[in-house]
Amino acid sequence: MTTETIKVGSIVKGKLFSTISGYYRVRSIRGGKANLCSPFGRQIYHKGIPVTNLEECENEWYAKWQQTESYQCM
Repeated sequence: MTTETIKVGSIVKGKLFSTISGYYRVRSIRGGKANLCSPFGRQIYHKGIPVTNLEECENEWYAKWQQTESYQCM
């Protein structure tokens, strides 16, 4: 997906060869750089990550989340 689709609240992951691994939620975007927190939390884990280094992957994350025990116990 393109960087225009990434907005506050999007679930993202780092692109190939990125130092960011895992899934994060975009907490804020300022000047083309994003702050990332966990999908359910508020604590910021990464600050100032260029939006061009991120790709939106909400469907991929949700498919994995549906397979977890936490989700299945709801």
